[in-house]
Amino acid sequence: MDALQEAQLLGSRVCHLTSTAALLFELRTSLQFEEGNSALLVFRGLRSFDWSLPIKQAPLAALTVASSVPGQLGESFYVRFEFFPEAYLSVVGDLAEFYVLELEGIGEVPPDYSSMELTQVQDALPSWSSACSLLQASFSR
Repeated sequence: MDALQEAQLLGSRVCHLTSTAALLFELRTSLQFEEGNSALLVFRGLRSFDWSLPIKQAPLAALTVASSVPGQLGESFYVRFEFFPEAYLSVVGDLAEFYVLELEGIGEVPPDYSSMELTQVQDALPSWSSACSLLQASFSR
């Protein structure tokens, strides 16, 4: 099930004190979501967070989900992501929460990374501090 196919990973945060990880996604490029322009995937009871970038970082470019495979690992929930350009992320936790969000003022399409400076790109994307409305929430255990 590639629910996040063509979405773009914008950032991740891990808190070791609370065993929590959060992934922020751009949904305007997603193939599966017609509502919402961003999403937040939160893992609670974090067991593992494994990031791999086997190639040297290219010029400023979106990190696009090529594949997202969720599943059960014992009593834990996991998701393995493959990205373009080549990168991998596996996250395992006791609970996963998925939120579809709508942010105001970021436009209908994501910015063109190749023609802008980093600060201009960041201003046109969802961020951790963006004000938003919750459209959908789902929980997996």
